[in-house]
Amino acid sequence: MSDETYKARYWRYYSEQEEECDTLDEAVAFLSNGWERGNLSEIAVIGPDGTTALSGERLHQRMMSLLGT
Repeated sequence: MSDETYKARYWRYYSEQEEECDTLDEAVAFLSNGWERGNLSEIAVIGPDGTTALSGERLHQRMMSLLGT
């Protein structure tokens, strides 16, 4: 992927990992789906410029909104 990607950071099996996504919405959806399945715990979404785009309560609220809860 290019440098214009978002990185969804999460914990899985006691290890911090990340998934590259094309958009902020795709990164939030990735984290939401993994959280719903019990496969991961969200940390943050990092923007293409390397800054934190979403984290904490704002990220959690966006994930719950996407899941309809």
